[in-house]
Amino acid sequence: MTSPLSIPQRPELHQAIIDLLRRRGNRILAVKEIHERLDDVDATREEVERAIEELESEGVILAVRGKRYSLLEFTPYVAGRIRVHPDGHGTLPGIDDEPDVYIDRRVVKGAMNEDLVIVRIDKKHPSYKRVRDRQYIAGEVNQVLRRAHKTLVGRFHLEPEPFVVPFDVRLDTDILIQHDATMNAKDGQMVNVELDRYPDRSTHFASGRVVEILGFIGEPGVDIEVVVRKHHIPHLMPDEVLIAADAIPLEVPQDVIAQRVDLRDRNIVTIDGETAKDFDDAVEVQNLPNGNLLLGVHIADVSHYVTQGSALDAEAFERGTSVYFPGRAIPMLPERLSNGICSLNPQIERLTFSCEIEIDRRGRFLNHKIYKSVIKTKERMTYTNVNALLTDITPELRERYGYLLPDFQRMLELFEILRTRRDQRGSIDFDLPEAEVMLGESGDIEAIRPSARNVAHRIIEEFMLAANEVVARELVFANQPGIYRVHQQPDPQKLTDLKEILKEFRLTLRGDLEDIRPAELQRVLRTVAGTPEERFLTNIILRSMKRAFYSEENIGHFALGLEHYCHFTSPIRRYPDLIVHRRLNELITSGALYGERRDELERAHPLYAQQSSDRERRAEEAEREVLEWKKVIFMRDKVGNEYSGIVTGVAPFGLFVELDEIFVQGMVPVATIGGDYWRYHDRSHRMIGESSHRELRLGDHVKVRVESIDEDRHQLEFRLLEVSGAPIKERER
Repeated sequence: MTSPLSIPQRPELHQAIIDLLRRRGNRILAVKEIHERLDDVDATREEVERAIEELESEGVILAVRGKRYSLLEFTPYVAGRIRVHPDGHGTLPGIDDEPDVYIDRRVVKGAMNEDLVIVRIDKKHPSYKRVRDRQYIAGEVNQVLRRAHKTLVGRFHLEPEPFVVPFDVRLDTDILIQHDATMNAKDGQMVNVELDRYPDRSTHFASGRVVEILGFIGEPGVDIEVVVRKHHIPHLMPDEVLIAADAIPLEVPQDVIAQRVDLRDRNIVTIDGETAKDFDDAVEVQNLPNGNLLLGVHIADVSHYVTQGSALDAEAFERGTSVYFPGRAIPMLPERLSNGICSLNPQIERLTFSCEIEIDRRGRFLNHKIYKSVIKTKERMTYTNVNALLTDITPELRERYGYLLPDFQRMLELFEILRTRRDQRGSIDFDLPEAEVMLGESGDIEAIRPSARNVAHRIIEEFMLAANEVVARELVFANQPGIYRVHQQPDPQKLTDLKEILKEFRLTLRGDLEDIRPAELQRVLRTVAGTPEERFLTNIILRSMKRAFYSEENIGHFALGLEHYCHFTSPIRRYPDLIVHRRLNELITSGALYGERRDELERAHPLYAQQSSDRERRAEEAEREVLEWKKVIFMRDKVGNEYSGIVTGVAPFGLFVELDEIFVQGMVPVATIGGDYWRYHDRSHRMIGESSHRELRLGDHVKVRVESIDEDRHQLEFRLLEVSGAPIKERER
């Protein structure tokens, strides 16, 4: 959604300048003074000037009284990405425990959604504004530091003059197009526009030129193209990146193999979905003479090919993650790597990092080794086939994979041990099927069905969790820098709200909400398992928790109940895994880091972690938006059909209902609910009939009719017919 962060050439210089200005407090310094006072860092005047410009563009420091600089925290300003709401006002996330900042539309001053802005507030005597139940500090935009949108996707219109209406409703700025810059787009087509002028204090309009014609909404594939442009996801590899990828041999040289532990004769397999093309993890389980089990997790050594500072590395950093849509993937790495030399394809030599863990019958990790290896996987297994081998083997499968059957049986045995260990520590397991869109050959949607999760999925999940935990511990106990996958304690207020909702279902949330343990939430999940409300309540519990993210600080993972956890197992599709591999490589080849190299990494890792978290969030939002759009397209020919569902949200303007089985959500406008005059009660999350005192609540089982579809806004409108079997009288029209 935002302009890319760049990898600083001298991250340690950035941190040194920040530390210096923080020590000086309110005293501002010129460039010359900053350069002279940087005792611990060797840098030229030009390097210092460049670092100051970069810090200023990120909103970390501010020029005060000409070219004298202060940290933003010592000024009456705050910086952040503005969120512009459909009605035109903006908000900025609060710092630490401070309220969010509210920016009236009159003082947004041309800032667009997700722009990085400087906002002035009165820190000593703040002015507050209350909106609904939230209190904000009032502020106004002072400066736009970095524009989030070099391009915008929207619908092209010819009359009265060529212009484009942005697809994103949070961008309420129309884009004027010159007659010679339309690429002959047709009225109503979706186009991508390169901006050459942004709105400012004096004008609400932007201007630009059409650079791509994507097609009409409703045509196969246009939905994904629009969302990719909306979220600014790079979908084409730059030439220099492709050239760098083409220079990498497609076979592993023998001299490289000779430097690694040779595991090519072991029964190592990949287990993935039927449509997977990039295989970055392979597994094995052996019996040990002492009665314990040896888990081997072997991960593609992407760091051997994607070296720090290379064109491949810069592109991987910018993308941060692969993005997966129905029928299409946008990889983090060029396909020559992701599907080729890095992918653990069957019966081909591949370079790997191996993590071996000795596990006893009680699930205790007794010993482990992490080393660089070469493997040659025996088979490319699918979840479906492994599940069948373990639960309902056919003669055909026995003939094809029978020689591996003892290996899969050991995997199942170890899975059950690890699963018991996980249950004992109270790890939360959100094990619900997600919506899976099935596409035909032409790209049309044939069905939406629950994604299947069988024992093979769970085996791989437990094995990857074990490897990620062990690798994190390896970095922590060696006192080395790392990137960790962390998850914080839930907010007590959200747990209080959750407790009230659970009461409606005669469920309790026990213990101190300030220090709740994951085992308590897992207990509730077990209680509702198999009930009609399971999916609804599981999602409510999930929404009460904080989002997991990447951090240079190892603060633990609440949901998993782990003190140490990182992402190590997917370096083909996730940048933080690649960083962890580099740290492991240095630890293996050079030993523990210290001195200047360690300081350099500790200063760079916060940027890597922030970028990885941001890119993960962007990918999740885009994937979710495409999925919701696909659902709306699927419902095109179902207007008038009746379905059962459950109320998943109650708002002043209506009820949100998710249909059973197909996971499609729509809204019942309050104005269409008959039988009474309905009032919204926010504290209890319900509608109450003024005359009948009848209640419409979260979790109510309902019957609805599909009334209309708004494909542009991905919205379905339902008409409420029944609640818990009792009919609702339709409002007279």
